[in-house]
Amino acid sequence: MRHNARRHYVAIAFMLLSAAITWGMRTIRPEVIAYDPDFDAVPLQLAGFTGEVVPRDEAIAEYLEADEMRSLAYQRDDVIVDASLIHGLSWRTVHTPAACLPSQGWNVEWERAVTVPLEAAAPHEGPVRGQLMRVNRGDYSMMVLFVFAHKGGTNPDYAEHSLAVMSGPRGAGGLSIMLTTAITQEGPVRARQDLLDLMGGIYPYAVDFWYRDDA
Repeated sequence: MRHNARRHYVAIAFMLLSAAITWGMRTIRPEVIAYDPDFDAVPLQLAGFTGEVVPRDEAIAEYLEADEMRSLAYQRDDVIVDASLIHGLSWRTVHTPAACLPSQGWNVEWERAVTVPLEAAAPHEGPVRGQLMRVNRGDYSMMVLFVFAHKGGTNPDYAEHSLAVMSGPRGAGGLSIMLTTAITQEGPVRARQDLLDLMGGIYPYAVDFWYRDDA
């Protein structure tokens, strides 16, 4: 009986120790919260633009390690803007156009940080910051606007964005929104404004999945 009682006490002690270790691990490393990007929530009517969904390219999605990807084409008057939204749990998913475009033969004429004015209030503190680029390839010129987003804000610097994704909530990942449009005879000022207008409409809907349960 004493032997059985001792085994019983040892079993209870082992169970208590296991429970304490499990609790400690959860305290140190919280359970992953499921964040599901809902790109269907991004309207096709925004800032005077009318859009349509472009079929997903699985080869590109696999190359980027994208957990979710959506390509859209928007038009306002005679202006066409291509939009790309890419979400991934890994910081590696987000590729910076500053590196990708030159590797595709584009010459970066200039690049500068911009603040994106939003149609609706931002779901986080601080402004929405992006990077604007003018690129050329042969006789074709294009304006590019991209925003790197993480839960809690944006950062136009690729390295700082990657750090924010790695140190952010587990399961939140990072999001890249890139818009491109041709620079026509109306000039780069018009192209810049078209991109800012559309990004200001898209952004609150694209990142809403991170914040909808915060209230």
